[in-house]
Amino acid sequence: MSQDTIYAHSSGQAPAAIAVIRISGPDAHAAGKTIAGSLPSARQAAVRRLRDVHGVVLDDALILR
Repeated sequence: MSQDTIYAHSSGQAPAAIAVIRISGPDAHAAGKTIAGSLPSARQAAVRRLRDVHGVVLDDALILR
């Protein structure tokens, strides 16, 4: 079994109003915190502003953990 952290586009093909991106693996929480700032509690959802590594706003997103 792989120990990689993977990112996968999980929603329908573009153009679409909503994109679903799944992150899984040992560094998934760290990756989520890097882009979203904080994560909701397990099995909870929260709206977060996503930012790149330079702090530039990418989008607002519904984050589920």
